[in-house]
Amino acid sequence: MRNAYAALAALALLAPLATPAEAGARVVVTSDRPVHWTGQVGRTTPVHAVPECAKVGCGRVELEVRLPRSLRNKPGGVELAIRTVGATNDDSLGLVVYQGSRRVAISEAQIGTSRSVWLPKTDGRYTAYAFYNPFVPDLASETVRYEGLLENENTPRYPQVKQLLPDLLALPQRYATFETPPPFFDDSAAPGESCFKSEIDDQGAKRCLRFGQAMANIGGGPVDIRYQTPAGQRPAEVPGAQRVYRSDGTSTDLSSVGNMHYHAIHHHYHFEDWSVSELWAAGADGVPTGTAPVAVGKKNGFCMADTELIWWAKKGNGVQSYPAPRCLDPEPNSPPGVDAFKNGISRGWADEYYWGLPDQMIEVSGLTDGTYALVTRIDPADKVHELSDANNCVRLPITLTGLASHTPKAALGTKSVLC
Repeated sequence: MRNAYAALAALALLAPLATPAEAGARVVVTSDRPVHWTGQVGRTTPVHAVPECAKVGCGRVELEVRLPRSLRNKPGGVELAIRTVGATNDDSLGLVVYQGSRRVAISEAQIGTSRSVWLPKTDGRYTAYAFYNPFVPDLASETVRYEGLLENENTPRYPQVKQLLPDLLALPQRYATFETPPPFFDDSAAPGESCFKSEIDDQGAKRCLRFGQAMANIGGGPVDIRYQTPAGQRPAEVPGAQRVYRSDGTSTDLSSVGNMHYHAIHHHYHFEDWSVSELWAAGADGVPTGTAPVAVGKKNGFCMADTELIWWAKKGNGVQSYPAPRCLDPEPNSPPGVDAFKNGISRGWADEYYWGLPDQMIEVSGLTDGTYALVTRIDPADKVHELSDANNCVRLPITLTGLASHTPKAALGTKSVLC
């Protein structure tokens, strides 16, 4: 499992491009090998004559699908994906595909690095646009670089009907800091402070070590959490269910995930107890010592989404089915009188909660300078039915300095291990 973990972590790095083309050229997929290209999108230029690009900048590329019959006859599709390169957490691109004047696919997610749509395997020519699409435009960069991917994807075939369970993998924590987080809906931190008001009120926080955390789904099917409310109403809590899919397309809803809780200050529901992080005393090598953590964060609720295509240029990932921030709002096809919600992580995708979000922290005002082990556990209450729990915990060394000053610092180590 540790070797598989290391291989997956390597895939998350920027892969070398195989014979890349520049945006604007024709990209043709003719085999089972992926085809790559690179491009960039400005805030307002260039603008193209499609609705998605009428007021914002777009990058354009011509696509052609020309697969051999041996691949066309297999179930699946042709995946078209983009991911940002060197971008900030506030940068975002959308992806839309036209065939002539007809729009055939779109991914309008506004949070995360990756977008993906699937096209038919039959021969065809398309025009794809990567368009400027940040959630908060005032915080986004003027120009966003990206790389593109076009590849054949075959849907697995199973001799017998089986459950397609997810398998959660805890990824190394990201970017630890004592910086002041940006406002989040009605929640904010005082200038120069590292704790949100909600963290001060709920947890008595005084000094917050902030960090990003992420988890991937490397199982056979998605993590899929569903719940619903009466239309227009937001009760404090509502029952949720995990939808488990089978290989024949059917599914079963399991109630083991418990209730979803509404966070009024954040304007959306959370799947509670999704993760918890701890700080342990550690040796210089980052290995925990002692019998208990020296500080523990709050059990975090998540609004899960497909934000990173962790299986970039690797076969087998699912369609991007949980775009962010879709989980904040009811599904467009909700039944009459009902607001239906869903959130989850598709196979081969990951979700990151970055350091500037509420509760992405551990209160450390009582600690002294030194090296600690930062441990994060995914689904600690074991609510999600999955293939294995053995890879749900990760730890990483972290060094804290200046804790007695007004300018504390945090430095993450580089060697993470599953725990």
